Amino acid sequence: MKAKVSTGKGMFIPRRMHRSPAFRELTKTAVTVYLEFKFRCQYQKAGASNKWHHVNNGELIFTYDDAVKRFAMARSTFRNCIDQLVNVGFIDIDHAGSGMMKDCSKYSISDR
Repeated sequence: MKAKVSTGKGMFIPRRMHRSPAFRELTKTAVTVYLEFKFRCQYQKAGASNKWHHVNNGELIFTYDDAVKRFAMARSTFRNCIDQLVNVGFIDIDHAGSGMMKDCSKYSISDR
C-alpha cells in the first residue's frame, strides 16, 4: 500500500523557530517568501513513528517570475529574501538554476 502524500490544510512552524532571533530579524517580505516555500511542501507519514516528513524537500521550486506575478515583488527584493533565508539557515539552495537556460533553482527547507 502506498503512503498518502499530503499538501495539507495548514502549515507547521516550530515554536523554537518563531521565537528565534533569526526569525525576528527577517523582513516581512522574507517571512512571506518562507511561508510560500512551506506552502509548496508535500508531506508523508514515515513508518511506525507516524511522524510527518517532507517528500519534495530539495525539489521546491519558487521562481523569480512567480515572485513577480503572485506577490508583485521586485526581482531584487526576491533575491534579497532568498539570501536572507539561506543566511539564517531556514532554506538551502540544492540546485542553482540558470535563468538563461530555463533551468529553475531548487530549494529545501533546512533545519540548520
